[in-house]
Amino acid sequence: MKHKKHYLSHPVLSSCLLFLVILSQSIYSPAARAEILVPLHIQKGTNLIHIARKYCSNQSDWPLIAKINKLKSPYTIRANQTLQIPLSILRTKDVAARVASINGTPKLVTADSKILALRKGDDVLPGQTIVTGENEYVHLLYPDHKHTRIGPQSEMTLTYLMRLTDDSLKAEFSLKKGRITHSVEQKLKANENFNTRTPIAITGIRGTEFRIKVENSETNIVETLKGAVALSASGKKVVLNKGKGSKVKKGAPPEMPRSLPVTPKIPVFKDIYRVLPAVITAPAHTTAQTIRIRITADSEGQTTLLEKLAEPGKDFTLFSLTDGRYYAIFTAIDKQGFESLPSSPEPLQVRTIPAAPLVSKPNNNLQTFKPTITIQWLKSELASSYFLQVATDPDFTDIIDTQELQENRFSTKNLAPGEYFFRVRLIAADGFVTLFSPSLKWEVVEQPKLGDMGSLEQSDDGIVLRWAPIAKMSGYAIQMATDKEFTHLLVNDDSLTEPTYTIHEDLAPGNHYIRIAAIMENGQRSPWTPTQTLTVDSVSPGILHYLLGLGFVALILL
Repeated sequence: MKHKKHYLSHPVLSSCLLFLVILSQSIYSPAARAEILVPLHIQKGTNLIHIARKYCSNQSDWPLIAKINKLKSPYTIRANQTLQIPLSILRTKDVAARVASINGTPKLVTADSKILALRKGDDVLPGQTIVTGENEYVHLLYPDHKHTRIGPQSEMTLTYLMRLTDDSLKAEFSLKKGRITHSVEQKLKANENFNTRTPIAITGIRGTEFRIKVENSETNIVETLKGAVALSASGKKVVLNKGKGSKVKKGAPPEMPRSLPVTPKIPVFKDIYRVLPAVITAPAHTTAQTIRIRITADSEGQTTLLEKLAEPGKDFTLFSLTDGRYYAIFTAIDKQGFESLPSSPEPLQVRTIPAAPLVSKPNNNLQTFKPTITIQWLKSELASSYFLQVATDPDFTDIIDTQELQENRFSTKNLAPGEYFFRVRLIAADGFVTLFSPSLKWEVVEQPKLGDMGSLEQSDDGIVLRWAPIAKMSGYAIQMATDKEFTHLLVNDDSLTEPTYTIHEDLAPGNHYIRIAAIMENGQRSPWTPTQTLTVDSVSPGILHYLLGLGFVALILL
């Protein structure tokens, strides 16, 4: 027994779990076990004494067998008849079920009412009960290629699991609530049984795979996935072949077999899910109310990791998958609760490490006058190289540059004014390629340009300079100097709100040097435009009048 070190010590037990303990004490005490009856298949040429001698602890037990089966003298029995034998008088060898896998923290309630943590590799013995909570699953293995998947929020008791003296395997289960799927891969021998009881029905098989669902204390559903199942309740029996199901209501015989919903088609998967949650769209279905996806760790679909329900056409959102290879199995469930045969397992690859690179510089939505920028992203030790793209549209249909490089930085070539988009993905040493990073957007803003100085507009107020407006600019700056180095400024104004400036001053003959810059709303200033030269060939009228005035004053003074 492998559970001695796993007793639970949680200070608070739920009322449901306490009830389970009390129930297990009443059902699986030695006195209660003595009342369990085991079916025995009768072969040709035998009698009660031979049966007692072969299978029972005492040959003298045959009168008890006759009494239980209501046999009277001369106690005639026939070949292929089934007798019920008390478990307490049989010579048996108990067989354990092995826990092949678990998900979550399911519990085991022993025959003496101890509550244990169930672990992978543990043995489950006759008289013990497995209890699963929400999102918890257990896979049990039995001898001779038989196994059971126990779904979430279920309580299943291993009533008995044993071999008789003829080495036949006898098994019976009690499902109080929840959902299980039994699988018997090889046909049972004549004297073997693999039965399941619920509060209102009993199901027996000879070699098959089927589901039992205890929806509540009033209703059961049985669905055959392979082979055939015999379902009995209220003294009536129906046989369910593959693809058929039946509902049993308390106090009533099983309903007539009906066809299960059509197995849903497998939706299109991504080659690799590189980011979580993985989102998969439930396939369309004409009769299903919901679609179930079951994620397993193995291609046989035995080790269940999680299940999700979604309406046809809606999304399954899978958060909790670590990197690895999984398998997805789909079933369709109709309004009556009947569930289809499962789809074939579809491989599902999840790899989120390494993740897509994160761009660190510059900020998104940058506006710049510079025709080139340098972009940096966080370095990953798992990167062999990086692959980047630069485009003029957010969908990256108009790509103007692609590169693969080892460094985590990249400088663009000189770009014309306009919007640009950048993204980068990581390539690991084993060839794995991540998703692209979120795209970075920036804009190269056109710099201002002065018009031709040879065609300047003259007005009564002076010389008018005009240049093309630039969108998203809050203003402009202008400088005019008598030297190319702009050390002797005649004009220095950075408060312009329109792309124009009027030179009111009278300019002396000679060269005057002018440049302008644009100012963004955030205060960023463009580089100065290339210097242009304004040449004044003669004295302006204002200066001439000024000089004449000075001469007239001088004459008066003389």
